[in-house]
Amino acid sequence: MSVSNGSYTQNLTQEVPFCRRSSADNSSDTSATCIEPISRPGLPFLKKRFTSSWARKITDSDDEKTARGPLGLRLLHSSPEPLIDIIFVHGLRGGSIKTWQKGDDPRNFWPQLWLPVEPGLHNANIHSFGYDSDWASMKSSILNVHDFGQSLFEEMRNSPCLRNNENGPILLIGHSMGGLIVKKAFVLANNIPEFQKRIQCMFFLATPHRGSDYAAVLNNILTVSGIMSSRQYINDIMTGSTSAQLINEDFGKHASDLPIFSFYETLPMKLGISSNLIVEKSSAILGLGFRRERIQYLNANHRDICKFDSPDDPNYVTLKNAIISATQDILKDGIETNLQESRERMKVLQSFLDISDHPDEHYPRVEGSCQWIDARDDFQDWRDPAEELIRDDFSAPEKNPSIFWVAANPGTGKTYLAAHVIDELDQFQLECSYYFFHIGNKSSQSLGNFLRSIAYQMAMSNAFVREKLIGLCEKELTFNKDDTAIIWTKVFKRGIFQVGECNYPQYRIPKCSLLKARISTPQYWVIDAIDECSKYQELFTLIKGIQLSFPLRIFITSRKIPELQRIHRSLEASVSITCIEISAEDSTSDINCYIQERVKNLANDLVGGTKDIAETLLRRSNTCFLWVRLVLDELEKVYTTESITKILQSIPEGMVPYYERTVRAMAENTLEKHVARAVLVWVVASSRNLFIPELSNALKLDINTVLPSAKSAVEGLCGQLIFIDHQSGMASLVHTTVREFLLSESAGEFYISKSRAHERIALTCLKLLSSGEMKPPRSQRMLSQARKSQELSPLMNYAITQFSEHVYSTSAETDEILLALDLFLKTNILSWIERIAQMGDLYPLIRVSKNLKGYLDRRAKYISPLSNQVQIVDSWSTDLSRIATKFGSALLQDPSSIYFVIPPFCPLDSAIYKQFAKRPGPSGLSVVGHKENAWDDCVASVNFGEDSIAAAVSCGENLIAVGMESGDINFFNRKSCQKEGMIHQKHPIDLIHFTDRSIAACTTRSVVLMDRMGNTIWQIRLRFRCILLTSSANAIIAVSQHGHVLKWDISTGALLRDQLFAYTSPDDDDDNEPTVKAPDVASLSADMETLALAYRWGTVCIFEVESGEVIAWPRDKYNRLAPVLLFNPNPHVSLLLIIYTDHELALYETDTGALVSARETSSTAGILSASCSPDGRTLATVDKQGVFQIWDFESLNLLYHVLSPATSFRIINFVSDGSSVVDVIDSGMRIWNPATLVRKNIEEDQSISEDALYLAATEGEYETRRVSRITALCAHPSLPVVFAGKHNGQVIAFDTKTGLQIMVLYTHPHGAFVSGLAVSPNGVMASSDVNCVIQVWNLKQALSPVHLYTYSAAQIKGRIKQLCFSTRGDYLLVATTESDQVYSMKDGSCVGSLQFEHGERKVWRWLQVPSPGKQSEQFALIHDHVMTEFSASAFPTKVAGFKADIHYDVGEGNDETYIKSAIIHPETQTLVLDVCYTSGYVSSSSIFLFDLSKKMLLSDLLSTSCKHLIGLSERTQSLVFLHQNSWLCSINLANLALGCYTQHFYVPDEYMSAGHEVLPVWSSDNNVVFCLHGELAVVINGFNFKMMKTLQ
Repeated sequence: MSVSNGSYTQNLTQEVPFCRRSSADNSSDTSATCIEPISRPGLPFLKKRFTSSWARKITDSDDEKTARGPLGLRLLHSSPEPLIDIIFVHGLRGGSIKTWQKGDDPRNFWPQLWLPVEPGLHNANIHSFGYDSDWASMKSSILNVHDFGQSLFEEMRNSPCLRNNENGPILLIGHSMGGLIVKKAFVLANNIPEFQKRIQCMFFLATPHRGSDYAAVLNNILTVSGIMSSRQYINDIMTGSTSAQLINEDFGKHASDLPIFSFYETLPMKLGISSNLIVEKSSAILGLGFRRERIQYLNANHRDICKFDSPDDPNYVTLKNAIISATQDILKDGIETNLQESRERMKVLQSFLDISDHPDEHYPRVEGSCQWIDARDDFQDWRDPAEELIRDDFSAPEKNPSIFWVAANPGTGKTYLAAHVIDELDQFQLECSYYFFHIGNKSSQSLGNFLRSIAYQMAMSNAFVREKLIGLCEKELTFNKDDTAIIWTKVFKRGIFQVGECNYPQYRIPKCSLLKARISTPQYWVIDAIDECSKYQELFTLIKGIQLSFPLRIFITSRKIPELQRIHRSLEASVSITCIEISAEDSTSDINCYIQERVKNLANDLVGGTKDIAETLLRRSNTCFLWVRLVLDELEKVYTTESITKILQSIPEGMVPYYERTVRAMAENTLEKHVARAVLVWVVASSRNLFIPELSNALKLDINTVLPSAKSAVEGLCGQLIFIDHQSGMASLVHTTVREFLLSESAGEFYISKSRAHERIALTCLKLLSSGEMKPPRSQRMLSQARKSQELSPLMNYAITQFSEHVYSTSAETDEILLALDLFLKTNILSWIERIAQMGDLYPLIRVSKNLKGYLDRRAKYISPLSNQVQIVDSWSTDLSRIATKFGSALLQDPSSIYFVIPPFCPLDSAIYKQFAKRPGPSGLSVVGHKENAWDDCVASVNFGEDSIAAAVSCGENLIAVGMESGDINFFNRKSCQKEGMIHQKHPIDLIHFTDRSIAACTTRSVVLMDRMGNTIWQIRLRFRCILLTSSANAIIAVSQHGHVLKWDISTGALLRDQLFAYTSPDDDDDNEPTVKAPDVASLSADMETLALAYRWGTVCIFEVESGEVIAWPRDKYNRLAPVLLFNPNPHVSLLLIIYTDHELALYETDTGALVSARETSSTAGILSASCSPDGRTLATVDKQGVFQIWDFESLNLLYHVLSPATSFRIINFVSDGSSVVDVIDSGMRIWNPATLVRKNIEEDQSISEDALYLAATEGEYETRRVSRITALCAHPSLPVVFAGKHNGQVIAFDTKTGLQIMVLYTHPHGAFVSGLAVSPNGVMASSDVNCVIQVWNLKQALSPVHLYTYSAAQIKGRIKQLCFSTRGDYLLVATTESDQVYSMKDGSCVGSLQFEHGERKVWRWLQVPSPGKQSEQFALIHDHVMTEFSASAFPTKVAGFKADIHYDVGEGNDETYIKSAIIHPETQTLVLDVCYTSGYVSSSSIFLFDLSKKMLLSDLLSTSCKHLIGLSERTQSLVFLHQNSWLCSINLANLALGCYTQHFYVPDEYMSAGHEVLPVWSSDNNVVFCLHGELAVVINGFNFKMMKTLQ
């Protein structure tokens, strides 16, 4: 079974909305996913789907009004891939249902039930418009055709469905007077720009364009009757009607080229005693002036021209064909475009959801079988609830899932039943996703794989789902593909299940990511053998309580499991669930159908005896489907009556005896039974099913056996146990019971040891991965050359993606795996990483990291951790996860960067650096200067500012919210840690909590619910402050300081519950009243059913929330205070963690309060905060001494610890996927990401807990980043030296060849930090400090600087903003907030100054103007988008005749803040500006280029591609910049028009200082110098790596 599990029946793919196969070969290229138009054989199945009993349920519940149909525009059918909208409009005294339905049978409502399944109409939304034209009504009416047309048009404009498909074409179909109404709507639409082109075709069915004589007769009758009044709308359709003529004239002005289909009646309709045509042909056609009108008659009267007896009715066929023809003409280009876009998006989702394996399910359907389930009323009600299909309310309230569960014994045909249901759902063209669990097959046992496969299939068949998931993909680089809770939350709860609204409008989410319309069609999931999922009960925990905007119907098969009744009881309140068992009678009937089908394939000369064979098989089958199938497999291999008789007599009843007989026969083949054993090992233990070429290649590598015809060999050797799908070519076991048998001692010499089998496969995979096929390039030159595209071994893709699964599951006692891993990791590991990156998803790196850690954990008790091989594997297990997180963006953009670009940036002690960073030769990229020894576990740090004090933190999907004592709530991007928003409250924040769509906060005065833009949804005043804040699907829940649980409706804020949970001592008698005591700490269980409260004195109490009663007391014999209570967030783990004041950790059962385990710690420092990962596996704590620790929750084993600076206030919180811990102190925030957090999931990890006792805790790495940090940086213009100003006032010279400090040049007085540096070409340096003091030094003697001048704050007016030397260095310009001053460097005198008011300038920058030869030196000022030049020697005199308008645009809604840098390229006279601006709370910058000779803006492509300007390379005449994707790049200004640039190397995030205060500089020896943790890091030879790119 594969994750892609998209299509088990290969012969049915032509009947489903999209071809669901990924590919049929062994290629790792996932681009083969296809989405193709298909044929639609749906009509013959309508009667089967909509039975007579179904129709009676609708008819019995309908009154006259309901039968006529609702008023207004109603959606009848929502296409999963909408491209066009078809709208039906009825005529006089018709109805939105009645007009289009023959008789009272709802199955004849053809626009809803017949049209959607017609070929060519898959992309059509179908609507029906109803209006009150009942002339027989006793109510008077003033409405006319104009009013009805206006109503139709306004309904179209306001329809959510039509608004969502905002440019989609519309086809209007009108019957009788409805034709006039659609014409009026068309005329009105032509006055509205957005609707002018949308109505692209119209159908008229017996429409009286020129009126009808019978309208006048009808009005006269109404007038004469005296009971009913005449109707204006009837006057409008009389012959010669002025209203009709006006509509015709207006219509003709706009519709002369509109495709029009006009149908006229040919049979008279009986009216009283006469029969006549109601609308004559001459009135039913438009005639001259309408060039594209197509005219056709229908053999029907006026009423029946739009009603049909069946889909075979000739009139229906004629009309249907015309509608299809018109639709195809309209969509002839749109369908192919949509298909192509869908294919591209599915490729993206294939990678995002990690759907890389191949479908391997094939269950041929047997005619006549499974009819019993189709006949069941409860199954029909599950599949097609009568009350849902034809109703007028498509904005129905949220719905609960509906489950139909079939339980039966093994081998009774449950899988064939699931296949039957899938087949029918596909034939009925319902949106069906499905999954087949297989015990023993690792990939298909995982609940995470199931959810990802379902999501992928839903995206294939539904555009709304696809667009929503694409939106998630655009926001998420990677997520834990194995964590069920994360997948459910990210992909389903916050993705597929979300109503189409943008939750983050202020964060500039791309428009294409918004699901603007809700899913309105039922979604079906078919799940086979759910009990074979290792954690199947968790699925029902996830489903429990969810409410959806669309119907979700789940069909489940399983064995008879004891938990079924318990699951049923737990779900029945929130889920509609039906459970049945397959009766012996139904099984026998299906088996008989199967036997009758199969016996036809026996030898022709045995036909006369097949009846006896069938009866014998049926009698002995004991209702076991599998037994019958295997016996028939044997019978098909013999040809004589004697052989058949012998087989029937010798085969035992029951599966185990049958299997025993089979392996005894296999053992008799002594020559080749070793091959059979090897085949069974690979098929049983492989983590996904293998293709025959893969299996053949595996046998060659494993047992050195070549099979000339592998398929025949496998079938001949193991045919009774292994099935080969002839369409997909995949080998699988005939049934899961075969695996159970082979893993038991009953298999005899074919017994398979699971751990030995995994070891065997792992060694084979590692052997292949270490071979020459994966040999990496030895040099950059070989990398740049086109590498030979050699054909890889068939098993290579399997080895690349699955090897670590077998390593993890292998025996921990032997050394062979460790040695094979050591060889692979020392040779071809980089090639493997490249191959993974080429697949477009880096999660396999995380997965392998987990598996290697798990393997080493189990090895710990067998081999010393000091072993060289263990250290290599351990180091790579850390490196892989860090490479994925730190360099993921670089790898996905350029997978080959793993060879030469990434290793030099890794820590010195990492395996990748030790093995691959030091490449031979002088041209290799290297990083010198400051280097970290190990991966720093603190991956990010944020300073809130001196005046900001944090009070609370909560982690959402992509955001971190920090509540402040000031009342502010700051939002930070989880990945970049950039501030992205702020919400302000009047009072200090106590608690904050993310819900799916909003954020809740408790202040000191109130509880408030806000949307993500800060708009208050509701706010409730509180009498007491709260100590806990959380939420359920429908409510906000808080626990107050006085022990009350408060519950508010999440939509309205209405108080749903206010209940006191009073303290009760365990020693009190039952008759005693509870003691009034205020709790200090509270915790609520994941299922919201249990509450724990801790007090200043007294035992912790555990309450049942529903009853309010105490159910347990977790006793502590020392009666210690408990500052931390934590229920495990996994609802299947019933444990409460209590951390006492002396830092002892204790686990208690929630039901009884019994102590499970306790752990004393070496530290007695008080605990400050604790948090548990969302999956419940990992606990994080921090104490008052600054010790940050990570524990295994259930065993309380310490996994990791690190010492960080101690503070008195600290809150920690896991991020939503558990990959990091947010650590908030009063003035800032850290993000911890130790490798320890990369752990196997519970469902994967069955043996770790025992072996974890042998593991020592890892000591973490934390580098203090606040010591003497660099505050300014500049490069010497001609020497390989850079100068750095530090926070302590020092100015230091560094060597750019080594990155090492040369000397401290000088120090500013009083340790004032250096705010600016500038160096002139003639070796003069100027530096400024925070005290507005400027020092000028002569550096001509590099090691002996000479002090020249000092300018005090008294001389410098205002705060210094910029230092700028003139071209030759004779003058220094000092720019402050109040003046500009120029000083002569010859004597230090002030040449002149330019004064201005403080705040007068907002966005400005000074720059030197190139002055060739002896030309006088000049400065230029850019201010208010104008460039003005000034004489340096006569400052502030302006240069006459020069003024340039510098026009650029930073984007609508963005605020320009300052110009970061400005350079003039002398050869091309190009001005380069790096302009900073803010968008909300996000700071960004863009680069703009201007041709000063022509005074015009050059290409603006750089403005969207560049993140920062680095400098100009005089050697290459290129502009060096940091791309938005974090690659350092250059572009030759002379070739700017070509739109090409050169990509050099990737720059890790930490190389760019927080807030970008100190940007990297370009050194004179063509290296790039970065400020890194208070030191310098120099990238050498980075420009030797070149890859041409095109500006987008």
